[in-house]
Amino acid sequence: MSRLTVAVATRIFDEPAAALLAGRLPEGVAMAYAPLAYGEGGTAVEVPGEWRDRLAGAEVLVGFAEQLDQLGLLSDGARWVQHCGAGYEQADLPGLAARGIGLVSAAGAGADGIAEFVVLAMLSLARQARVHQRAQDEHRWARTATTELRGRRLTVLGAGEIGSRVTRLGGALGLEVTCVRARPERGAPSGATRVLGPAGLAGVLGQTDVLVLAAPLTSETEQLLDAAALATLPRGALVVNVARAGLLDHEALVAALVDGRLGGAWLDVLPEEPLPADSPLWDVPNLSISCHNAVAIRSYPSNLARQAAAAVTDWLAGRPVAHVVLPLPGPPLAR
Repeated sequence: MSRLTVAVATRIFDEPAAALLAGRLPEGVAMAYAPLAYGEGGTAVEVPGEWRDRLAGAEVLVGFAEQLDQLGLLSDGARWVQHCGAGYEQADLPGLAARGIGLVSAAGAGADGIAEFVVLAMLSLARQARVHQRAQDEHRWARTATTELRGRRLTVLGAGEIGSRVTRLGGALGLEVTCVRARPERGAPSGATRVLGPAGLAGVLGQTDVLVLAAPLTSETEQLLDAAALATLPRGALVVNVARAGLLDHEALVAALVDGRLGGAWLDVLPEEPLPADSPLWDVPNLSISCHNAVAIRSYPSNLARQAAAAVTDWLAGRPVAHVVLPLPGPPLAR
C-alpha cells in the first residue's frame, strides 16, 4: 500500500490521544503530530517551520477546517478534515465543497459528558444548589423547599448525539420528555414520549417546565428562542443551553430572569467567549454560567482519537463514515 498521512494539528490531542490514534490507524497510514494551540481561542497561531514541513502533503487533517489555509495543505492534496468539534459553523462549507474537500464532525465524542452535565444543570436549578451553597458559605443553617424533576415536562430541542442522550437520561429521571427535531419522521429517541418537528416547537413551549437546547446553529435555528418564544414558557420554567449561544435571545432571557418569569437558566455557551469580566451576565439573578465546560471532559481527546481512527479506516475500506458533513472524496489508494 502506498503511504498516506493523517496530520494532527491541534493540542486538543494530547500525546496519549495522539499515540492512541497512531496505534489505531490502518497499516500503511502515517501520522504527523503538531500540537498547535488551535481550537482554544479559534485564532491563527504561529506554525514552526519544522511542524509546517511535517504537516505538508497530508491527505487528512485532524484539527479544524479553518486551519487548512494556514497550514498550506490545500495545495498539497488535502482530501478531508476530521473536525475536532461537534459544531462546525465557523467552517467555510461552500469553500470546502468547491475545492472537493470533505468534512467530518466530532459529534458524539463528548456527548455522554455533555448529557451528564445537562442533568447536573437541571438538578442544580430545580433544587436551587446556589441557595444551599450560599448558606454554607455564610455558615448559615437554612432549610429550603425545592421542586423535584420527576413528573415535570422536559422539552429537548435537537435529537443528535447529545439531544438523544439527554432524552434518555431525562426519561430515566422520571420527566415527561418531548423531543423537537428537524426530521421527526426518524422517530422519538429513547426516553422521549413524543417527537415533534420544528413547527411544533411553538405549541409545546407553553407545556414545558424544563427546556434544554441541544440543536446545531443554522440559519433555521438562529435566535429560535427569541423574546416571543421565551414569553410562552410557563412561569418558573428552567432553560439550559449546551448547544450554541446563537440559538437564544440573551436580552430576552435576562429580562425574564430579572422579573421572575423564569425560575432559572444555565448557560454553558455564551454570546462572547471568553465572557468579559465586566459582562452583566455574570450577575443576573438565577442564572448559572459555566465556561463552555460541558464538553471539557478528560476522555474527550481519546474519544475523538477513536472516532478519527474509525473514520479513516472506514474511508479507506469504502464503508460509510459516521457524521459526514460534506461528502468525502474517494481515497487515494486501494485496500
